[in-house]
Amino acid sequence: MTTLELVLLIVLPVLVALLAAFFLLVRVTKEPIYGLLAKILPSVGFVLIGVIGMALRSDYLPYNSIFIILGLVFGLVGDIVLDLKRAHSEFEDKYLMTGMISFFAGHIAYLIAFFTVFYEHQAWESMLLPALVSLGIAIVIAPITIIVSQKYLKANFGKFKILSLLYAGILMFLTVLTIWFAALDTTFIVIAVGMFMFLASDLILSQMYFVEGKSENKLLVILNHSAYYAAQILVALSLFII
Repeated sequence: MTTLELVLLIVLPVLVALLAAFFLLVRVTKEPIYGLLAKILPSVGFVLIGVIGMALRSDYLPYNSIFIILGLVFGLVGDIVLDLKRAHSEFEDKYLMTGMISFFAGHIAYLIAFFTVFYEHQAWESMLLPALVSLGIAIVIAPITIIVSQKYLKANFGKFKILSLLYAGILMFLTVLTIWFAALDTTFIVIAVGMFMFLASDLILSQMYFVEGKSENKLLVILNHSAYYAAQILVALSLFII
């Protein structure tokens, strides 16, 4: 890694983290429209981290980098759409559905990227067991999570129940898979931590969106977005090292 890459590896996430902190301040103190405008800044920031990381490695541009950038862009779109539902509550369900689909598409892009990254470093046969075990865990745990949330946390998923189940499934699959990949290949440590933070973020988010009276809980807002931006920053930073 060159000196420039090392400097950017430190400076860029700090700048985006500061933008995220500014957004959180606006989000919990100002009207929804101001929160939306402030949210665009850190969301564009983590996409730029990925683009810069990919550009610095233009001499070696694996196609999996494109899928990571695509995942980051879907995250950016999902960010904006989910905050639009606060600014235009009359379309809340439509914005929530669109935002969830955008994030789901982003995780599909990440899934493709992670498999291709791992394939570059390890034999494809070594992916089979982690993939099958991770899939099995996701199939079992995702429905349990939905059931527990409904029974004990009084979550009401309504028309979003199936989409929430699918989203929980792919997120748990990716989290377990990347942790396993990281155990086999240290290249994946940053990605694995990022996916774990995604999981933590969305567990909190599900309470905000589907448990009555918690949508504007300031502590949950801060915890959710802190974990989320940490996740996106880490995934974007992976483009400096894969």
